Amino acid sequence: MSGFWNVFTDEIKNLINSPKRLLAYVGLPLFLFYLYASIFGDGALHEIPVAIQDQDKSGLSRELIRQLDANSTINFTSDVNNEKNAMHQIRTGEVFAWITIPENFERDIQRGQNVDVVLNYNGNYLTPGGLLYKAFNQTLGTFSASAKVNVLMKKGQSLDQAKLSANPVTLDQHTLFNPSLNYSHYLSLSLFPMALQMCVMVVTIFTLGSILKYNQGKQTYERGGNAWNVYWGKVLPYTLLYFLLATVMITYLFGYLQIPLNCPISYVYIITFLFIIVTQLMGLFFVSIASDFRTLCTIGGGYAALAFSFSGYTFPAMGMPVGIQILDMVFPFSSYARMFTDLSIKGMPLFTNVNYLIGFSIFALIGIFSLPKFGVKLQKGHYEKD
Repeated sequence: MSGFWNVFTDEIKNLINSPKRLLAYVGLPLFLFYLYASIFGDGALHEIPVAIQDQDKSGLSRELIRQLDANSTINFTSDVNNEKNAMHQIRTGEVFAWITIPENFERDIQRGQNVDVVLNYNGNYLTPGGLLYKAFNQTLGTFSASAKVNVLMKKGQSLDQAKLSANPVTLDQHTLFNPSLNYSHYLSLSLFPMALQMCVMVVTIFTLGSILKYNQGKQTYERGGNAWNVYWGKVLPYTLLYFLLATVMITYLFGYLQIPLNCPISYVYIITFLFIIVTQLMGLFFVSIASDFRTLCTIGGGYAALAFSFSGYTFPAMGMPVGIQILDMVFPFSSYARMFTDLSIKGMPLFTNVNYLIGFSIFALIGIFSLPKFGVKLQKGHYEKD
């Protein structure tokens, strides 16, 4: 135990005597937290630029334009006369869509005829395109029902009869999770832990790898007495440091952002603490298998950076090829992200996430089983190629 304390106190002293390094270790994750918070601060896209082409110029067409413009998603920024001008504005990025109201719009509606109001939007931008499509359908549906009610009332139906005839089937919609459709709630739950994971991995491989890079392996091994003491003495200060930063992250997500929490907060802290430990153990594994410090940084950094892409958070894992779904299993972040969402957002019982905890255990064992090889490298003193 004295060996552990020797290495642990040495690392604490190194941190205190290197304020630049401490500032980098703390400042980088805090900067990433601030960056993501700033980017998604509004929660959702509003006032997306749209062009309008009104070929009817009637009172009813102007009423439709007013109703569309009243929707917080749509912002009419230009009035175009033809398709060529509208396409030019979409190609240059001035607008994301244009809406065409056809000629004889008012006359055909009053006659009870079907009228096509056309929405053309840029599908290359999925988020604004999807939001515009939804806002357009909602507004046009309301407008269409109102117009049909007026036509039916002119034919002699009462207001109640006309409303029932115009909309005989109603949709009773319930959004179970993230009911406000807040993009900040959706993305922050993955981007904040991702930033934390990358910092933990990079700091771990740098802390352990630099021992071997600068030929300090034998000296450190003698101070610790064995590889176990050296490992925990070196990484435990950062385990505590990043758990403190994780506390800041969790407080921001569920305190400041007020993301609905559907499980005891202790569950979130426990799985996040386990995630930090597992990430550090995977860092130990990379330190043990790398032949030099440059290779270590490439493998460890690449592994941490790719974790988000394979997690299936923004694109469902079930839609990925089978090979990619299997590859997804080699990242602890995937298990953490799904467990984090299942517990905190969906409120699922802890036992339903046992498979992810088993995954954590496997990753932890990979790191623990690499300790003997790490000890051999320490006793050699340095990487073979460095």
